[in-house]
Amino acid sequence: MKKVIAIAAFSALAGSAFAQLSTIPPSSTLDGILVQHEGANAGATHWDATPGLASYKFASDDNLGIPKPGSPDNVLGLNWSASITPAISLALAQINATGGFVRVIFTGESALWLNDFGYSYNGIPSSASSFTLFKDVQALAPGANIAFGDNAVIGLTAGQASTFDLWLNGVGDKPAPTPPTSNGGVYTVFHPSNSSPYVSPGNVMFAQSPLSVNTLKLDGTGYENVNTYLVSAEDFRLDRGSDKDYNDFMFGLQFYDSKGNPFTPVPEPSTYGMIGGVALLGLIARRRFKAKK
Repeated sequence: MKKVIAIAAFSALAGSAFAQLSTIPPSSTLDGILVQHEGANAGATHWDATPGLASYKFASDDNLGIPKPGSPDNVLGLNWSASITPAISLALAQINATGGFVRVIFTGESALWLNDFGYSYNGIPSSASSFTLFKDVQALAPGANIAFGDNAVIGLTAGQASTFDLWLNGVGDKPAPTPPTSNGGVYTVFHPSNSSPYVSPGNVMFAQSPLSVNTLKLDGTGYENVNTYLVSAEDFRLDRGSDKDYNDFMFGLQFYDSKGNPFTPVPEPSTYGMIGGVALLGLIARRRFKAKK
C-alpha cells in the first residue's frame, strides 16, 4: 500500500512539475557534428564482432532485463553499476585538461517511446549549447531511423569536458511522438543532478570494465583497439513508475586525446606510489638473495 501511495504521490508531483523537452535542441549538424554510420567499422573483426560490441546489439520494443551480473541480457558478464566508471571520469578529466574527442556509438534500444538523445556543452539539455544527435529514436521497422553502429565524434576544447554531458529525452508514444507530456523527463548521464527529475540511483547503468573494440582510427589510416565503455539508460515513466530495465537506450563511449589517440588510463599518484613500493620490495629481495649466495 505504501508503494502505491508513493508512486501516486510521485506521479502527481511529476505531472505538475516535470516534463521532457518540449522544444528539441537543434540538430548536431548545426554544430558541425555529423552522425556517421557503421561504415568501415562493420565486419566480424570490428564493431560487429561477437564477443564484442555486437554482443549488445539489439532492436526491440520488448522489456529487457537489467544488464547486470546474472541477467541473461548481460551477455559478456560485465559488471554494471549506477556509479560512473572511474575510467570515464579520468578520461573526461584528461580531455578537460588538454582537449580531445568523445565518440558515441548507438548499440540498441528497447523503449516504446520515441526518445531523443543528444549532448550539451554546459550540461543543461534545454540550453542554447545543447544539440540533438538522434530524434524520435526507433530501431525497428517500419519507421526505423537509427541502426547499430550509428555514431558521432564530438570534439571538445580544453575546459569543456568538465560540464559536457549526454542526455536522453523521454518523449512520445509509438507510432507517433506526442510532446509535450508530463509523463516523461529528461535525464543526463555524467551529471545526474541536472536530470528533470533526478530519480535515485540515477537514470543510467555503467559497465565498469571496457570492451576492447577494433575501430578505424580517427584519421582513417588504419585500425586500432579502443577501450569502449557501455552505458545503458532508463527513460522513467513518471505516471506509472519505472520498470527499471535500464535498456531503453544503450550506447558505447570512446575517448581520444587532442591528437586522436585512444584514451589510456593514467595511474593516479597513489597508484604510482604503490608501483614504486612493489618495485622497491623486489629490489630489496633481490639484493638479499644475492647476499645469501
